[in-house]
Amino acid sequence: MACAFIFLIGAAWDWQVKSGTADPAMRSGGLWFLRLGWLLLTAGLAYDGLTRNTLPVDTSAGLLLSIGWGLAGVAIFLDLTFDHRLPVWVISSATMVSVFVATRLGGEGHAFASTVKPLIRLHIGATILAYCLLVAQALNALVYLLQDRALARRRFGGIYGLLPALVPLDKIGANLLGAAVWMLGLSVVIGAVDGFASVTGFANPPKLLLAAVTLGAAASLLFLRRRGAIGGAAFARGSLWILLPALAALWLALPTAR
Repeated sequence: MACAFIFLIGAAWDWQVKSGTADPAMRSGGLWFLRLGWLLLTAGLAYDGLTRNTLPVDTSAGLLLSIGWGLAGVAIFLDLTFDHRLPVWVISSATMVSVFVATRLGGEGHAFASTVKPLIRLHIGATILAYCLLVAQALNALVYLLQDRALARRRFGGIYGLLPALVPLDKIGANLLGAAVWMLGLSVVIGAVDGFASVTGFANPPKLLLAAVTLGAAASLLFLRRRGAIGGAAFARGSLWILLPALAALWLALPTAR
């Protein structure tokens, strides 16, 4: 019910300011409520799946919650990755209805038998994808900085002539980092729920802390770039620095580090 209430606030907020002359910061309030509600819903679904050793789709309520979670997740993914924003009030309203109806349904389904909980598999997969995206962005950032340096020194021939232009490199970098934030956020939420609830004992606190630091740094860097507060070169250098805690978290995730 708390998630449904947050989605309701997000829908009402976005509907109120969508046709007005409100400040841009006020206009984005509905989007932040949508993100908050999605994070809380992710934590709730993760806790349910980890405690019952099942994917949260084996009941009518779980299926509705998963549909609402997926709808909000896709909208957030498109916004972070491609800067393509779906109507926030529509997404929030649909998710709110799904969550509200799910709270009125009940019934237990059959858990999937597995030695490794399904959501832990999702946690591992999201983590691997997030780190792959962060490495890809680091390589993209290196190319951007090389091209930026070449243009500053007026070097246009040789290897520099083979490098892509700065504008597409900057756009690709924002897309890669947005996707990494989305995937790493999913991984951190599931890992945090497992760690704090002591459901499986799978979580590694130092790894989780470094992953959270990476997530916070990446989200802040992406936010500053989307707002135009930093330039493309600063964004590229920041992407390289973010790789350090990410690699440390990845090393702590290896079985040999436990």
